[in-house]
Amino acid sequence: MTLTQKIVACLFSCSIAVPAIAQETFKARGILTATNKATLSTELSARVIAVPKKMGESFEQGDSLIRLDCRLFEAQLEKVDAETKVAQARLDNTQQLNRLNSIGTLEVTIADAELQKVQAERTMAQLNVERCDIKAPFDGVVEQLDSHTFEVVQQQQALMKIVGLNRLEADIIVPAQWMAWLTINKAITLQVEETQQTLQAVVSHIGPSVDPTSQTVQIRATIKTVPAKVLPGMSVVAVFR
Repeated sequence: MTLTQKIVACLFSCSIAVPAIAQETFKARGILTATNKATLSTELSARVIAVPKKMGESFEQGDSLIRLDCRLFEAQLEKVDAETKVAQARLDNTQQLNRLNSIGTLEVTIADAELQKVQAERTMAQLNVERCDIKAPFDGVVEQLDSHTFEVVQQQQALMKIVGLNRLEADIIVPAQWMAWLTINKAITLQVEETQQTLQAVVSHIGPSVDPTSQTVQIRATIKTVPAKVLPGMSVVAVFR
């Protein structure tokens, strides 16, 4: 068979291997942040009697984190409870007298208003008692402790910083030109620089404006599963395909 015949035969029977075109990737840097984090403060002026959790210790939602001396507020609640009973008895009595036409409706209205007043005071006293025990709003870890047992704290004073480690996000800065193809729910890969771990995430938020100086936009990615040793503040490289 001549060379020409071999070429013609190959056109019909030979398969030519063509290398696949590599999918283009884009990379950007970011920082891991905790979805749940808070600085706990007090709404009361009182003495700290217990701090069950120390820095670095974990807790569950609803656990007691800081307890204040509540004796004064409990006494106020007992006082208002007694006043509520008196106001209720006075209202019952005036209603009975009104049915017998012994007093007018004005006295009944006043007695009813007095009962509502002390009931409102009881609600406030109950809230103060509940504020004596500061509970965890979510599962997490004590990040910073700013109060200690026996200290007298004031209203709005910061007592403790807490952070949740089970739900992390990544704040990433990307070029504004990427907005042409970047969409919400786009799957991305995050490479943690400190631990060399790889995380799977999706784009959950895209910034509403572009930085005019750097021509960049901030996006946020939600991580599907957070492995051990991955902590807020770690650096990541986001890989987009």
